[in-house]
Order: sequence, then C-alpha cells, then structure tokens
Amino acid sequence: MTEAQTDKADKKRRLKKTLFASGIGAVVGFFGAMGVMKLLDGEAMPEVSISVEIAVLVALLYVLTGFAVGVGLVSPKMGASFLNVEDADELREQRSMLGYSAIGMTGAGLALGIAALGGEIGVIDPALALALYGVLMVLSVWVSLKSWSRQDELMRAVGRETGSSAFYLVLAIGGTWALLAHLGFATGPDPLDWLTMFWALMLIAAFIVVGRRGMLMMR
Repeated sequence: MTEAQTDKADKKRRLKKTLFASGIGAVVGFFGAMGVMKLLDGEAMPEVSISVEIAVLVALLYVLTGFAVGVGLVSPKMGASFLNVEDADELREQRSMLGYSAIGMTGAGLALGIAALGGEIGVIDPALALALYGVLMVLSVWVSLKSWSRQDELMRAVGRETGSSAFYLVLAIGGTWALLAHLGFATGPDPLDWLTMFWALMLIAAFIVVGRRGMLMMR
C-alpha cells in the first residue's frame, strides 16, 4: 500500500470514529436530557424555573462526560473506540491523569446540579446544598490539580487557552446581558444563571480551543 493510500485509509478510519463517537454522544445526551426533563416535570417535583432546567442540563453534560471517560478507563479497548486516543494502550498510559479529570468533571457537574436543585423552592435543603456543593468543588479543584501535574505541555497549553477564552466569553455574554439589564432593555441574569454560564462557557471555550488546534477529528 502506498503512502497516499495509507493516508487516505487513516483519514477514513478517523472520520468513522468521529462519527461513531458523535453518534453515541448525541444518543446518550438526548435520552439523558429527556430523562432529566421528565423528572423535573414530574408531579413529585415542585415547579422549577427555566434557569434550573438549563443548569441541570449543563450539569448532566459534565457528569456524562466524566462517566464516558471513566468507562474508557475501566475498559480501555472499548474506550479507544469513542475517546480521542490512538489506542487502548494510550488510555492505559494516561489512566492516572484521565482518572482525575473524570472525577473532576463528574464532581463539578454534580455540584452545579445540587446548587440548581437547592434553595427555597428546590428539593434540597439550602444548608445541605451549600455543604455538598463546597465538598464537591473542593474535590474537583484538588483532582484537577492532580491531573494538571500529570499533563504534558500540549494539554497544559490547551487548559490555559481554555481558561482565557472562557473568561472572555463570560465577559462578552454575561457582561452584555448584565449591561442590557442595567439599562432596562432586558431582565437581568439570576445568580444561578451566572453559575450556569461559568460551567457552560468553559465547555464552549474548550470546544473552540480544541477546534482551533485541529484536534476535533478523532485519532
């Protein structure tokens, strides 16, 4: 097989893997979101605002992402079929770093979900919600630092760019929203809306940075 044929076959393989992973993510995300919305709209739950619904959906995205990485670490062969790695051996080599990242993502998602469901009209007592949120965020920060110490220079650069991009997205979107509310052109964001923006815009920033570096296509 010539080099051109090998390159073409590799591109085809990567495209198939990208479509496969995207399809799995879309299906799991869809049914997960449907389940969450059905639960929030159930008779056993008090009526919640759109802010709570959006926050819980963003939290779900974090939890599902952490869960997907966790599944890949438990079964590297399976994980190599839908995670952006070369093969199962790469997952085994990065088990420690990715394990901490998975715990951090899951913890951050649970923290946002608990915050959204806490409060006066929530289903979780405010004091309990605050305590759980604090514990989960401390855990998420700690494991994120552990993961950072095990990352290579490329991953650290992606992390720094993601943080910087997220800051400007919050400033542009949240700041504009707050300004319009201050001037009387719109209803201002609720405190929960700000929390949701911090979480959601971090994901969007990561997507932008990874895409800009040409890392969206599966390996």
